[in-house]
Amino acid sequence: MMIPGRAASVALLLLPMTLSCAGELPPPQTRPIIVYTGERIQADPDRMVEIERWMRPQLDDIEYNPGFLIRVIQEDISRYPWSTLDLVGDTADIRIASAAPDAETPLLIYAHLRLMQEKGELEAWVPDWEDGDAFETERRILIQVSDVWLLGRSVFDTQPYGPLDELLWAREFGYLDDYILATQGDRFAEVVAERRSRDPDREGEFRDWMERTFEREQPGFMHRAQEDVNGANPADPT
Repeated sequence: MMIPGRAASVALLLLPMTLSCAGELPPPQTRPIIVYTGERIQADPDRMVEIERWMRPQLDDIEYNPGFLIRVIQEDISRYPWSTLDLVGDTADIRIASAAPDAETPLLIYAHLRLMQEKGELEAWVPDWEDGDAFETERRILIQVSDVWLLGRSVFDTQPYGPLDELLWAREFGYLDDYILATQGDRFAEVVAERRSRDPDREGEFRDWMERTFEREQPGFMHRAQEDVNGANPADPT
């Protein structure tokens, strides 16, 4: 089984070891995360401790549970978590851009939670879990993935990665639903239609926010697989 063994993943495992020593210790220091347009996120240290506390058991399950297998495949394309994943029975394959090793831990978390969804065991891994439809389930899974990336970026100085940075900024600025529907509209077509009917101006508001934050109106990694097939692999736009 492939487990998070790269530098960032090892760093993410150091926090519980530190917190278990010498009783109560202060929360970790966090640094602001700034995208190239100047929009920034300042993580709350206490929140980072809570994220680490529920993340560590998931990493342990990925490493030690013989009931499933997660395989990591290296590639040259930057993809969204849902575009990296293939599920067959109790096996998950995730594809990770070779230039972005720091993305491995959040992508492993995504694969693990999608496997648990298939097995009907999400309530054991998602804090304050409540049953919901497919869209709400994906939303809760991506909140966890975003939180893991926030922990890495703000505490352990992991390197930027366009697909996860988009997800993180959308979650932190209140556009997670819009982001999911923009990037997975074919999967949640009924939700897209309902949201557009209920709030027709929201799509334009989301485009304006994307333009301010990332200097483009739409998420930037939706067609990378086709670009690779055509022999073009432009640099990440973030």
